[in-house]
Amino acid sequence: MRFMIAILIMTVAFFAVALPAGAADTDNVRTANRVFLEKMGQGRFDKLDEIYGPGFVAHGGSRDYTLSEDNASGKEWRAAFPDLRVMVERTAASDDLVAVHWRATGTNTVTAAGLPGKGATANVQGMTFFRFVGGRIVEEWSLIDMAALTRQMEQVK
Repeated sequence: MRFMIAILIMTVAFFAVALPAGAADTDNVRTANRVFLEKMGQGRFDKLDEIYGPGFVAHGGSRDYTLSEDNASGKEWRAAFPDLRVMVERTAASDDLVAVHWRATGTNTVTAAGLPGKGATANVQGMTFFRFVGGRIVEEWSLIDMAALTRQMEQVK
């Protein structure tokens, strides 16, 4: 009996060390950050299977977008701003949700993504919420300060 209690205590101790509270949250935050730092910031659209789960949906504006459509939009933004830099300002995580406050800066030198390509500098903030299943993103909701972006696009050097 004493042996069984010792095994039980060691098993509980192992899982308490191996799976600390919030470990899933930390992994999800790391994955969410990859969307901004790697995909958007570096233009790395490879390894998306490590980030997104089956059936991914991006909710935005008046409709939903598939992963293919979401990536096409991201590539257009990167084309419009060849020097695009993306920073993660802060994150918050709870259960299967991660919220990211991000900032993007760059110079719109190419006509793409509905932008004029006249050399205006942009400094825009946004917030994105991700929902995770099995460590991968399956839903996304984003808000971008489009009013600030529009004003900045009108202020060409």
